[in-house]
Amino acid sequence: MKIIVLDDELAALNTFLPIVLDSEIEYKMFKDDPFAALDYVRKEKVDIAVLDVKMPKVDGITLAKKMIEADGNIKIIIVSGYRQDKEQIKKHLGGNLAGFLDKPFDSANFNEIISSVNIKPKIFIKTFNAFDLFVNGKAVQFSSSKAKELLALLTDANGSYVQMETAVDCLWADKDYDHGKVLYRDAVCRLRLTLQQNGIERLVRFERARAIIDVERAECDYWDILKSGGIFAARYLPQYEWAVDTEAMLSIKYGE
Repeated sequence: MKIIVLDDELAALNTFLPIVLDSEIEYKMFKDDPFAALDYVRKEKVDIAVLDVKMPKVDGITLAKKMIEADGNIKIIIVSGYRQDKEQIKKHLGGNLAGFLDKPFDSANFNEIISSVNIKPKIFIKTFNAFDLFVNGKAVQFSSSKAKELLALLTDANGSYVQMETAVDCLWADKDYDHGKVLYRDAVCRLRLTLQQNGIERLVRFERARAIIDVERAECDYWDILKSGGIFAARYLPQYEWAVDTEAMLSIKYGE
């Protein structure tokens, strides 16, 4: 779990430090630099942001909204030394609000909040004999076959970026490129929605004209063979013609 803490008071940061110092939590602190913290959220995978409400450059609620825009799955802990309208804050931050902390930091309260959000869905991606995505043991239903195939292509890339051009060539080889780009964008939207509906939106990071799957957030039979070896005695993504090269590689390197 990665946490960032933002406060304009050094004393507050120093009070928070002992709480996480001997824990397994990965943390980064920002003193009075909300824009650096926001940029960090945009570039890194941050699970929880601990934000002071009152800061000179921008208030914590406004900053929290911007962080949620950057990462819809981030959780926010609001900190204040003053009385706050908690109901109003809940309306602003919705399901991204993890809880409130009063100054000075209370380790018991903090740990209670962390425990309440430290529940990550178990994601398994099946590529052998058929392609399917499972969340907590339940198969995910896709509204679009091409959105599902796009996820398969990202899985095949094993943590490398897939450019839009590559996706269009693989998924819409029979279409002209301009038409393929339109279909790609539609598949991206549908895949985003499916991931969001299943609470795993951070599995894939979508950027301008490219996307990448986070191999640290899921288990996959194909990735397991690449990492640990084993015997390959199955069909690899048999639904998709573009997967034949990977299947040939698996047969040569890991086949019986």
